[in-house]
Amino acid sequence: MVKMAIKVAKIIGLQRIAFAISVIGLAVSIYLIGVQYAAAPLVCPSVGIINCETVLTSQYSKIFGIGNSVLGTIFFLIDLVIISKYFGKDVMVLYNTVGLAFIIYYISAEYLLGKICLYCTIVHICVLLLFLISIKSNMKKNQ
Repeated sequence: MVKMAIKVAKIIGLQRIAFAISVIGLAVSIYLIGVQYAAAPLVCPSVGIINCETVLTSQYSKIFGIGNSVLGTIFFLIDLVIISKYFGKDVMVLYNTVGLAFIIYYISAEYLLGKICLYCTIVHICVLLLFLISIKSNMKKNQ
């Protein structure tokens, strides 16, 4: 009984961490929507390799005409629902695997541009961490 209680506590702790990471990703994505669509000021260097403006206005900044910041916002909103209702389940692993595939595409785009967006990097790290947590929580649930 004690082992089961410890296991549940660890899973709940991971769930809270995943929730917090998703909120961070959501906040950054919403900020980037403001930058791209509402002319909010972009606080990021614009010279050298770190150049958010170049990345955010490049041909890679949209997929099927939808801004990546909008896609990120939708991704993190759905992930919050999944974390709340399906934490540790296969659907969470599958969803975050799709997110990881998008991140690989976005990192490739930054490589091709020769520029890095700091905000995009935060989102990339959030998605990677959510993927790793989904794998770990799924393994714990199946033990």
